Amino acid sequence: MSGPQRGEESSGRRGWSSGQGAEVGTEGRLVAAGGAEGNGDGGFPCVNAGLPVRVVNGGDPCQGRVEVLYQGYWGTVCDDSWDISDANVVCRQLGCGRAVLAPGGARFGQGSGNILLGAVYCSGSESYLSSCPHSGWYNHECGHREDAGVVCSASSLSTEGPLTTVEASLPFTDGPLTATALEGFTRDSSLGLRLVNGGDRCQGRVEVLYQGSWGSVCDDDWDINDANVVCRQLGCGSATSAPGSARFGQGSGAILLDNVRCSGHESFLWNCPHNGWNSHNCNHGEDAGVICSGVGTDTSLAVRLVNGGDRCQGRVEVLYQGSWGSVCDDDWDINDANVVCRQLGCGSATSAPGSARFGQGSGAILLDNVRCSGQEPFLWNCPHNGWNSHNCNHGEDAGVICSGVGTDTSLAVRLVNGGDRCQGRVEVLYQGSWGTVCDDGWNINDANVVCRQLSCGSATSAPGSARFGQGSGPILLDDVQCSGHESFLWNCPHRGWNSHNCNHGEDAGVICSDVLPTISTLASTTTMTTGVGTDSSEGLRLVNGGDRCQGRVEVLYQGSWGTVCDDDWDINDANVVCRQLECGWAMSATGSARFGQGSGPILLDNVRCSGHESFLWNCPHNGWNSHNCNHGEDAGVICSAARPPSTLRPEFRSLALRLVNGGDRCQGRVEVLYQGSWGTVCDDDWDNNDANVVCRQLECGWAMSATGSARFGQGSGPILLDNVRCSGHESFLWHCPHNGWNSHNCNHGEDAGVICSGNVAMRTSPESRSCLMPGSSHRHGGGVLVSFLEFRSLALRLVNGGDRCQGRVEVLYQGSWGTVCDDDWDNNDANVVCRQLECGWAISATGSARFGQGSGPILLDNVRCSGHESFLWNCPHNGWNSHNCNHGEDAGVICSGNVAMRTSPESRSCLMPGSSHRHGGGVLVSFLEFRSLALRLVNGGDRCQGRVEVLYQGSWGTVCDDDWDNNDANVVCRQLECGWAISATGSARFGQGSGPILLDNVRCSGHESFLWNCPHNGWNSHNCNHGEDAGVICSAARPPSTLRPEFRSLALRLVNGGDRCQGRVEVLYQGSWGTVCDDGWNTNDANVVCRQLGCGWATWAPGNAHFGQGSGPILLDDVRCSGHESFLWNCPHNGWNSHNCNHGEDAGVVCSASWVPSTAMTGSDYGLALRLVNGSDWCQGRVEVLYRGSWGTVCDDSWDMNDANVVCRQMGCGRATQAPGYARFGEGSGPIVLDDVQCSGHESYLWDCPHRGWNSHNCGHHEDAGVICSASQIDATTPGESPQRAFLSVAQPLVFPVTKVLSTRSPTHPHVCFVPTVNYSCGGFLSQPSGYFSSPLYPGNYPNNARCVWDIEVRNNDRVTVVFRDVQLEGNCNYDYIEVFDGPYHSSPLIARICHGARDSFTSSSNFMSIRFISDGSITRRGFQADYYSSPANDSTRLLCLPNQMQANVSRGYLQSLGYSARDLAIPNWNQVYQCKAQITPSYVSFTIPYSGCGTIQQVDNDTITYSNVLRAAVSGGIIKRKKDLHILVNCRMLKDTWVDTMYIANNSVEVREVQYGNFDVSLSFYTSSSFSQPVTSSPYYVDLRQNLYLQAEILHADASLALFVDTCVASPYSNDFTSLNYYLIRSGCVKDETYQTYYQPSPRVARFTFSAFHFLNRFPSVYLQCKVVVCRAHDASSRCRRGCVVRAKRDLGSYQEKVDVVLGPIQLRPAHREEEPGLILIPILIPILIPTFSPSDPLMAGVGEQASTQGSGCSTAISTGALLVVVLAMVTFTGSGGCALLDTALPLRRGGSCPCL
Repeated sequence: MSGPQRGEESSGRRGWSSGQGAEVGTEGRLVAAGGAEGNGDGGFPCVNAGLPVRVVNGGDPCQGRVEVLYQGYWGTVCDDSWDISDANVVCRQLGCGRAVLAPGGARFGQGSGNILLGAVYCSGSESYLSSCPHSGWYNHECGHREDAGVVCSASSLSTEGPLTTVEASLPFTDGPLTATALEGFTRDSSLGLRLVNGGDRCQGRVEVLYQGSWGSVCDDDWDINDANVVCRQLGCGSATSAPGSARFGQGSGAILLDNVRCSGHESFLWNCPHNGWNSHNCNHGEDAGVICSGVGTDTSLAVRLVNGGDRCQGRVEVLYQGSWGSVCDDDWDINDANVVCRQLGCGSATSAPGSARFGQGSGAILLDNVRCSGQEPFLWNCPHNGWNSHNCNHGEDAGVICSGVGTDTSLAVRLVNGGDRCQGRVEVLYQGSWGTVCDDGWNINDANVVCRQLSCGSATSAPGSARFGQGSGPILLDDVQCSGHESFLWNCPHRGWNSHNCNHGEDAGVICSDVLPTISTLASTTTMTTGVGTDSSEGLRLVNGGDRCQGRVEVLYQGSWGTVCDDDWDINDANVVCRQLECGWAMSATGSARFGQGSGPILLDNVRCSGHESFLWNCPHNGWNSHNCNHGEDAGVICSAARPPSTLRPEFRSLALRLVNGGDRCQGRVEVLYQGSWGTVCDDDWDNNDANVVCRQLECGWAMSATGSARFGQGSGPILLDNVRCSGHESFLWHCPHNGWNSHNCNHGEDAGVICSGNVAMRTSPESRSCLMPGSSHRHGGGVLVSFLEFRSLALRLVNGGDRCQGRVEVLYQGSWGTVCDDDWDNNDANVVCRQLECGWAISATGSARFGQGSGPILLDNVRCSGHESFLWNCPHNGWNSHNCNHGEDAGVICSGNVAMRTSPESRSCLMPGSSHRHGGGVLVSFLEFRSLALRLVNGGDRCQGRVEVLYQGSWGTVCDDDWDNNDANVVCRQLECGWAISATGSARFGQGSGPILLDNVRCSGHESFLWNCPHNGWNSHNCNHGEDAGVICSAARPPSTLRPEFRSLALRLVNGGDRCQGRVEVLYQGSWGTVCDDGWNTNDANVVCRQLGCGWATWAPGNAHFGQGSGPILLDDVRCSGHESFLWNCPHNGWNSHNCNHGEDAGVVCSASWVPSTAMTGSDYGLALRLVNGSDWCQGRVEVLYRGSWGTVCDDSWDMNDANVVCRQMGCGRATQAPGYARFGEGSGPIVLDDVQCSGHESYLWDCPHRGWNSHNCGHHEDAGVICSASQIDATTPGESPQRAFLSVAQPLVFPVTKVLSTRSPTHPHVCFVPTVNYSCGGFLSQPSGYFSSPLYPGNYPNNARCVWDIEVRNNDRVTVVFRDVQLEGNCNYDYIEVFDGPYHSSPLIARICHGARDSFTSSSNFMSIRFISDGSITRRGFQADYYSSPANDSTRLLCLPNQMQANVSRGYLQSLGYSARDLAIPNWNQVYQCKAQITPSYVSFTIPYSGCGTIQQVDNDTITYSNVLRAAVSGGIIKRKKDLHILVNCRMLKDTWVDTMYIANNSVEVREVQYGNFDVSLSFYTSSSFSQPVTSSPYYVDLRQNLYLQAEILHADASLALFVDTCVASPYSNDFTSLNYYLIRSGCVKDETYQTYYQPSPRVARFTFSAFHFLNRFPSVYLQCKVVVCRAHDASSRCRRGCVVRAKRDLGSYQEKVDVVLGPIQLRPAHREEEPGLILIPILIPILIPTFSPSDPLMAGVGEQASTQGSGCSTAISTGALLVVVLAMVTFTGSGGCALLDTALPLRRGGSCPCL
């Protein structure tokens, strides 16, 4: 059943092109352009634009039976109505050219799956087959004998007789697949082709990807025909050479092909005859190579318009096989003409004349019956009769008149016959014809103009005498006399057009320095050679500004960089620079060497750009090297894409600005950081203009008030500025005119202040970042402000949590901030808060004033969000100011983090419905009209491309493409901060929308700020359908393919180390991976590698090929990093490929984020972890899970996007973009641990999802599942921060203080007793490299009787420096004071006691420092603020205390400075024992010292366990000596629950000391019975109510003389809060639950106990158990392990980094239908739990809340001996009956049915 022929319905197809929204066809239903019917179950319709398509059974990827992937299954298409237009869409979608045939009747065999589509009605211009109008999915009257097929022009058999039925080689099956899993599979994914080692992608050694590995091709029979196939397949033009004999170096993989014998016409190299895969008689010395002409299509094709007066109108002529010929006018129409105009860059067609309107041609008539749809890229891609096939004469020659007619556009230049586009004969396009240039007077200056115009660098040669062959056209120019500075060749002096005395034997040529492949196909030669460069940033840069988009302007001219003078320098000039560098627009055009003075030549002066030039040097100027300036006048630029200056780390900035003493960061006294000190500004001349600059600089909106007279209190520092006179437009306050630094006649009673309208940026505040919400207002153009609305706005913030994504919830209502009560507060409410603040999702919904009590009104109570609301106040609640709470019940939130605002395809702006925007022209547009407007791009893959949608009156709608052009698109891109417009698409390119069509005939000038400011027909006024929806592709959109890292010039990786954060260092350079030599290699170099890869810091920098020898080139040697470089190749080194090494000296790195099995993996079951392997970075790859000590894979059965989303979120990699199966990332080799994973997508951990059970599967490794996450990058070395991989599936609550206890009954839950905290929080554990902290309630007065301790721990071998600012305490140090300790405060020496008025800094001798703040019971004052930062210690000695051994490193340079060699250092008396010997590297002498060997001494001293040893270098025997003996004492001490690493060198008068900190490792497991013989391995683990549960804890450490003691176990219904509602099983060793029992310990290292299962009130479905375990010396009678029950005294508030929380969950209940087990409790336990040795950056719990028990023993606290560890297990309960069934018989209920207050 074939469809109608083209002639029978061609007119109808034209109709479909403009009206695809209609619904006609079989049974009256037709789904138009990507739409789809509903799913039949009441769900929303699926939009199917862009569904994958494939062709099978045709012998190659470009012919065969057509199949479409729909809802996870491949199905066929019926041949009803199937014709060449439908086939064209398929071929174009597959990248297979145009359709040659559209066979039906199951020409390629009958399919076996569903028949998905019946009648398809493509116009031929659609991007996807699924976008064509059709009769609906599964709506057909066909059988498989009518399956449709295609033969595309790129098919190897498209012109070769009858088609054969050959099984397709594509790796697809007919099973269920996801659409995303098949992206990029339009070719056989098991085969690939590349050229390597040649410097660019179009030349090099030929390599083929076969069965997952790259291999080479033997040069037997290798010739230009074979090479041509390679070049054409890679899109690199034609072959210029086919070298053999390993011309591009020898490969290292398999030799895959031999005796390749191509005819030259094959589409793929492997289609050529050859010996068979892996069949050869060669070696790698015979590897074949190719040199291609460059990127392009067939160089024999081009198009031109002649005889029309300029290049954009005239007779159409095509260059074919070297000759120009005409086109017949049969079927010639405006669609055909549009293709010609677009191809020539001449706009659109205005007329398509025939009948030889522009005169009759004289050559061949090449084309006839051309039938373009109008969308083709080249004229010859349109359907036609075939080359030279026609029934016409030249009286029917076709012509075109394009809209882009002009004079300048008729000129172009090109280089031909030179092998690539940057060398060859010079030809100029003039009046529609290409002609040559005579070589009279031709020199290097003329050639330089040509090279620069073509963006080919500079000229290396200017040959004449037809060096590149004689031309055949007119000789257009003669006696060209360029100065070398002209922008275009025709701007140079010459004799005049067509005036010459030459012949073609004198044709001029050029050879340029850059041989660059062309950007697009040669078919657009006439548009490519106009002199507009492609990589415009090559000769321009901004330096000394901190990033590439701000700094001093420098230009590369004649091989040297030089500066630009600031004479006449303004914002127009700066705009050209910013646009040329793709840095947005200019924010400031600075002069006077703002970014430092340059040192090279001053190249340009008096630059006078209009702002529209493409290149800076195209602007008018005085000429190169002509100036009257010095480097004090160097010009600079700050572009919009520059990183904003940070105000968070003022100690590292020379200038900064802040507002203090005003209650938030957007109001207060103005203070400036100058020369390291903060000072004030005098209020002389202070006005709103000055204040506006302050507010804008701080991103706080605009100025509402410019206060003086010390309105916000008097400052105490210097008065830095006076008589500030801003215009209001300056970028920084110090740019305004003023008297000069420190020049004033004021006192602090005149300190200036500012009140700003609010925080509108959301990006800069380290404190509460409040996002303005509905009702808030913004600044409008023209200085007009929306009055009074800012006082009625709503906003949201989190405060007192240390950063903007955690803290107490506060809402701005009627001008005041207030709190939210925690009644009914849960994770749904918290999720709304986190999403509204763009902080990810909720980790915890805290109550009981976890983040301190607020002081304002309590605004909301009983908030009951569903979790899907956009704003917190949209959730159901009791009403504003209606509550029954106090501030002890203030709600809080801990969010997962600051989700980058650029990843969302929706609106990324903080401005929400209800906000107003600034409008041009100073016109104030009605607030009510525009408050609900927003803009987004959807369906394009990222937020900077897609269908344009506008939010209007609460609904998203589309924009019609009538009049839609690049001006409109530019406004969209600029508004969304996506750069500029690359394309303004129409015809629903990104799928049809489903909402209202809001705008039509949009006619932007391109300068509008918002799309709705452009002229248009009015809202909802249009004559369109969704088939005309407008779209945009912006310059900031992600390129389509990021999976070709071999095309990047530089990359970095670590290999052979077991994970991505340790291994041999390898660098990608010029297409090949190579190694780094270990000469000079040290920790500084390794630190750069670790930081670049996002792997933390370096713990070791081994050499001597520690991770095996590499096989590629040795690229770098003598690398000498300072440690602060961003990229390894930025460090000083000998130069690329310059070395004196061999691979036995390959350098390696071990980073802190590396997973090192040897540190803890020594038993049977060791917890769970997750990783992605074999991808190009750590956010994509094969999914692997660590289970019972081994990594295993996951089967792809049921694997989908929900499962992948859980993996991506768990890895901190954003969301999932693909969930591929079929071992997309290679087959794993370990066990298959999970199968039939069925995540909902909301789980926290992959193993929480339903699955078949551990190690239960029916799969092979060819079904291994994979994931590609949104945070995946092209390689791991992309600059910027990378999330650290959390290998262990543990949730670690943030530090919070232990506070005073009150016993209070909840007013809304009379049966629940809880313990609120007091009204402030202080102290904590600080583990970031830098940060700040302050006294409680700062800048308000601190409370009485405060006892706060801040423990600061930074990475190993760093030091902590703390800087105190603004210390205002009571009296002297006898009352209120601050103490600084050189380590943990309870065991370390006091560095200083700080009193009122002090301003000082202190540095620790280790990586740990404690700060304690004490206040008495009387007067309080403002308190203090302090900053801290870390810095590297000296490199002489380093010590790591690992779980099984100490590792000591001593610098060889340090030994040499003392006169010793590396071999002089040893452990005395143990140098003959192998494991005790030193390992000598080029940089260090390293010792691995076991705790129980090599002479290590163990000593117990009160609360300290010390492991000691000594390293010694002594002078050999003799009579005299002149150098000191060297003694290095090595101590690893466990001090009050914390590992303390100490190392000092006793060397006569020389002493070097280092101190570090760490943790023990402990496992905890459930067992099935009291015999403890069988651990629980099933998941879930089902138990009954009151069933005994058996647990065993065990120390994982090499020291056999340790003991373990269970100190505390507390239960809670919350995984992150064990203070609000809890129940103790054992507390401080005192048993609280009558079912809790201990068991005999088989060894002191093991603790066993049991208790009966219980559940909390039926409101809580889960029970969590947190256990505190203490490690002691086994035989120490005074240790904590021997003291049993301890009654604690009240302790100071502090934080203890050794307490580790491990939370397992969430937990699923057993299905309700199991009625035969009414008391069932589901406990999915991950067995056992591995508590790792955490890095200092891990946020660990500060303490466990202490409660006053009404019937307990009054236990408070005592510091225990040993390593204190907290383990949290999760237990789930069924939802039972009401009441207080805390456990079976734990505590009797009080009278009246209330719960005991725990």
